[in-house]
Amino acid sequence: MDSSLKQLLVQPRNWVPAIGLSILWLLNLLPYALKIRAGMLIGRLLYPLARRRRHIAAVNIRLCFPALNAAQQQQLLKATFRNFGAGLIETAMGWWSEKDSVYPMVEFHGREHLDAAIAKGKGVILVGAHFSSLDLAAKMMSRYFDVHAVYRRQKNPLMNYALRRGRMSALKSLIDNRDTRRIVRTIRAGNLLWFAPDHDMGEKMSVYAPFFEQQAATVTITAKYVRLTGAPVVFCATHRNEKNNGYVVRMSPIDADFASGDDVSLATIINRAITDHILIDPAQYYWFHRKFKTQPGKPKAALYEVQA
Repeated sequence: MDSSLKQLLVQPRNWVPAIGLSILWLLNLLPYALKIRAGMLIGRLLYPLARRRRHIAAVNIRLCFPALNAAQQQQLLKATFRNFGAGLIETAMGWWSEKDSVYPMVEFHGREHLDAAIAKGKGVILVGAHFSSLDLAAKMMSRYFDVHAVYRRQKNPLMNYALRRGRMSALKSLIDNRDTRRIVRTIRAGNLLWFAPDHDMGEKMSVYAPFFEQQAATVTITAKYVRLTGAPVVFCATHRNEKNNGYVVRMSPIDADFASGDDVSLATIINRAITDHILIDPAQYYWFHRKFKTQPGKPKAALYEVQA
């Protein structure tokens, strides 16, 4: 145990996260099928307890899938919690499992698109989104590719430590999302850089573009990175398969005129790529963030206010 971890563990604010991480580490020792079932059970147990996150996810699902009736939306909400629980296990696998135990579980669809982008020699901007198997995907990608990734610093220092150590078991580097210069340098050096532009970061760095049936404040950073580097863009998403015994990593090029300066059209293209992959299995998307907290002419998070 290194000295920095020891210092974190003596701080009371880190004790609850430490217990949670320890439980995940132990569950990760189980055979795959058993630990995924355990994760889904955790998700079912969290459903009645996580009231705030349940409300946020319910609002997101209602806004994105208005054609579903109330019972169908509720069914998707419960499935989302089960997949969130499975995602905790997949995070543990991504952080602590040996690579050789993970590699046989994955199929790559569209790998030729990423190979073609790499061959251009300008680096590659690998766009993703927050699916339940996000952290496990990094380890799967490491079989064939050296990937650098952008991350958002966690508020809890122990969680930030665990996240960085865990992700660095598969990545070449992990870059703070505020460090634009390093991000651009990494791409210009000919590297693959992954990031997920599907969070609402407010109006200052965003434009409004459709996300399913709802306008969403969508960051314009993808287009900015392309203009600064000339790198091609490839979308990449990972899903657990229907049998819950393996994974599919799907890659597809995002062909758009990033030099046009039409940030709304470009954001719409990015959002369409994300939503197309969500539709493969909507329950594997992380619906718990306030995706629509910024809306034109409305107070912050107005769509998430609990109606009396």
